[in-house]
Amino acid sequence: MKRSDFRIRDRGIFPSGEWDKGLANDRPFESIAPQTVLLSECQGGGSRIRFLCEPGQRVARGEKIAEPANFTGVDLHAPVSGVVKEFIKQKMPNGELTYCVIEADETQPATADFPYMHEIVQPEAFDRAQLLAAMKDGGVCGMGGAGFPAHIKYAAEVDFDTIIVNAMECEPYLCCDHRMLIEHPYEVLNGLLAMRKACGADRMVISTEENKENAAELLRKIIAENGLEIEVAVREDKYPQGSEKQLIKQVTGREIPSGKLPADVNVVVSNVHTARALADMLYAGEPSMTRGITVTGLVNRPGNYLVPIGTPFTDLIAAAGGLKEEDVRIVLGGPMTGSLLAMGDEADRLPGGVTKTSGGLIAIKDRGLRESPCIRCGSCASACPMGLTPYKINAAYLHGDLPLCEQLLATECIACGSCSFICPARRELTQTSIRARDEVRAMIRERSAKK
Repeated sequence: MKRSDFRIRDRGIFPSGEWDKGLANDRPFESIAPQTVLLSECQGGGSRIRFLCEPGQRVARGEKIAEPANFTGVDLHAPVSGVVKEFIKQKMPNGELTYCVIEADETQPATADFPYMHEIVQPEAFDRAQLLAAMKDGGVCGMGGAGFPAHIKYAAEVDFDTIIVNAMECEPYLCCDHRMLIEHPYEVLNGLLAMRKACGADRMVISTEENKENAAELLRKIIAENGLEIEVAVREDKYPQGSEKQLIKQVTGREIPSGKLPADVNVVVSNVHTARALADMLYAGEPSMTRGITVTGLVNRPGNYLVPIGTPFTDLIAAAGGLKEEDVRIVLGGPMTGSLLAMGDEADRLPGGVTKTSGGLIAIKDRGLRESPCIRCGSCASACPMGLTPYKINAAYLHGDLPLCEQLLATECIACGSCSFICPARRELTQTSIRARDEVRAMIRERSAKK
């Protein structure tokens, strides 16, 4: 492990030696045709949707079956043709959630082939209003994890000058973004061109890492052949440079002020899957119904899968040949920022299914965790990409001192996991920092409401 050199500060970590990505990195996307899909009311972040269908109702693939129930929700469409069987409750890392269960028909609509999948298509036929409408009607959101509605992000009345496609994928194990660039480069580039027109930015950048040099070369070849003004920036492999704030600093040299958003520095960032989803909606009339996901770790056949939203996690583990060992933890997402989905005996009956923001399903060894007292080594402070002091935030939070957590800028924690990873005492620094961040933000909102 070695220290990174973020331009903001000398912060960050190198959490792996690339062997983990090597498990699935060269495995092309495989398809799964699930017999049943489980569609969550939460498709990412704090989003919530309201289902419009009822048990017994027949739905067609692409039919709208849910609408936003809060500001961060997006429309959801049936990823398969079939019959709505029931609505069930399942316990997930972010609480008990409602799932719409659809039994798929044996025969599904054939997948069509369109020119935008093999050639560059300029979005000249669309104006900004039409592009924003396509984002909204297609249920396009931030598929890198946040799940924020794309049409809201791109509708901001800001003089955007830079649009960045985030292809860093700097967490260990995950490689579905890499496969998307390799196998669907035209869709990603056509989506980027459409997003650029929607926001009006002059500069377009696809930012990735050295371990994806083959994808970068492919993109550069297509860009050169078509005379496109798109930069492909390849950077050193390190973590968490895929985080929005760090990425924007590297690409533009601008630092996002505390409490502000990328739009405040005239930049918009979207994931590679988001770019593809917009291209699908514009040129094929296909709303956001599929996504790529990496299934890896202690499974017999690690791989990448391009599947319908709602594909049960149990189906994905089965497609990967099942678990190699019994004593494992199943992590949803990456090992640094993901959530514990199941462990031990629970691994055989995983709850839930793929959402628009599901990037990985990883089986890792269950080694347990035994915290030791903090030794004040300062390693967490040296690694934190935001320049925080996690060990101080941890102590303040455990003593119930939220005002001190506020003074220590706990609100700036990006939950990257670097502090817990590097801590020799195995302190749960990330978890306490996240709780401190959220509770301090709630305290600030309550204080503002009283004014």
